[in-house]
Amino acid sequence: MEELYHVENDDSIIGPVKRDYAHLKGMLHRAGMVFVIRSHDEILLTKRSKSKETFPDCYDSSCAFHVTFGESYEEAARRELLEETGIHGTPEYLGKFSFHEPPENEMVAVFRCESKEPVVLDRTESTAANFYSIKDVDNIVSSGTKVTPWLRDGWRLVRDKILRQ
Repeated sequence: MEELYHVENDDSIIGPVKRDYAHLKGMLHRAGMVFVIRSHDEILLTKRSKSKETFPDCYDSSCAFHVTFGESYEEAARRELLEETGIHGTPEYLGKFSFHEPPENEMVAVFRCESKEPVVLDRTESTAANFYSIKDVDNIVSSGTKVTPWLRDGWRLVRDKILRQ
């Protein structure tokens, strides 16, 4: 069983917690997401597998993940980026936010990663991946279409940072 970081609201570590228990009890735990960018107007979004336990068949960032106990946000971001998209990148940290939408209660670190590598999806995680313009992502996130709550909240943070560059 996967162990996560159980954390306080300021992201200080309380200790390890089993993933299922954290979800069952609504315990705040570490997570992250990466947005792959091909240029300033090409953002990779994925569509979560219909078999996912949480938020199936929803639009998501390029990859989203829990941080397993013993690894850093950065290590988790690199690991999951490779596992879920096949991209060997070095994600750049942009900031953090927290949200609570059952069963998740997460402290989410947000990363961006520029890459021109081909995308090779882990089909157990995602069923589709496409690059979208900033305007298209804005429309997807604001349309009420099925999106993960972390995509909704994380996109605000990433969008502002992308447009400032």
